[in-house]
Amino acid sequence: MNRIILISLLLALFSCNEKKPEQNSVSNQDKNKTTQIEFDTETHDFGRVKSGEILTYSFVFSNSGEAGLIIDKAEADCGCIQATIPTEPVKPGEKGIIEVEFNSAGMTGKQLKTIEIQSNSKEPKHLIIFAEVENELFEIKNDKLKN
Repeated sequence: MNRIILISLLLALFSCNEKKPEQNSVSNQDKNKTTQIEFDTETHDFGRVKSGEILTYSFVFSNSGEAGLIIDKAEADCGCIQATIPTEPVKPGEKGIIEVEFNSAGMTGKQLKTIEIQSNSKEPKHLIIFAEVENELFEIKNDKLKN
């Protein structure tokens, strides 16, 4: 009786361990096709802003390639930048948006920040934002030093 139970358990265990075909976001047909990400603009200038403002900008891009474009990640050079990327592949000929949020808290003066976009296209793309941050606390300290 114990043998039957043991054999049944082993059969159940091995039958559940069946390999399933790999499921990727990109179909097997798309593997030989290329993707190409093209942005309407790769830079944005927020202009003059007050320290502490949180600003957003939407970078619009299109997939001019032949396969679905998958954006893996957006890496910023500063913790003051948050980027939201599409979660689904962008089909050839379609547009997508990368939303960038810039938190100017604690900053002063001219700022240049970059965001590297990594995807299944040949090379990463770089987005750049500019801002001139006015910080009243910094100006008050500078005025006291002058007197």
